[in-house]
Amino acid sequence: MGKYNNNLSGTMKHLKLLIATGLTVLIAAGCKKTTIDQPQVFAAIGFFGASPDAPPLSIYLNNNKLDDDSLDYKGSIFYVNAYSGNREIVGYKNGVKKVSQTVKLEDGKIYSCFLTGNYSNAEFALLEDSLKTPLSGKAVIRFVNMSVGAPSLDLGLNDGTTVVSGRTYKANSGFIAITGDKQYSFVVREHGSTVNKVIVPSVTLLAGHDYTIWTRGIYTATDGAALAADVVLNY
Repeated sequence: MGKYNNNLSGTMKHLKLLIATGLTVLIAAGCKKTTIDQPQVFAAIGFFGASPDAPPLSIYLNNNKLDDDSLDYKGSIFYVNAYSGNREIVGYKNGVKKVSQTVKLEDGKIYSCFLTGNYSNAEFALLEDSLKTPLSGKAVIRFVNMSVGAPSLDLGLNDGTTVVSGRTYKANSGFIAITGDKQYSFVVREHGSTVNKVIVPSVTLLAGHDYTIWTRGIYTATDGAALAADVVLNY
């Protein structure tokens, strides 16, 4: 999971295991496909930095520090395995606990966790990822609104089409199927409006993969924290 690029090997080499009962997943070594058939005692969780004024933070699950050095704004940490049950997610800065939240992770489920809000009152927003293998020739996408102070937002295309309608702050859509191996020019609008608030650089979405398109920043800002959107590869 990270900013989208066409070189899947750069992303997939970090993939240890996607935990999902009955889902064919990729193992990093050689990107070999395998099927999980043993009882599930783990979940998987990835992280996004959506707090526009937060410094890079070290992320812990209970007392276990994630391998990645830190989570910064616009950054991400690829899925890692985590024991299921109640887990405390903590963001540390220079050894001081700055953000913490207890969440419940269920066996065999996959999650995305967004550090969002202004740094002074930042929080972790946990979303369940309903990853699935797309039908032949298809990719799947979801839309997530993590822009501080944003109204309900729509994800659309630059031809005026609406793809996902009405996502409020911290809300996500389900994954929906679209044609794969095709270039898209996504835009973000206020719900029901025809005015583009964000124009996402054109991106080719490859068949057989799952993507998240998410907004970030402060909705009313005009500086480096202004409303923006990214496309990331989940699977």
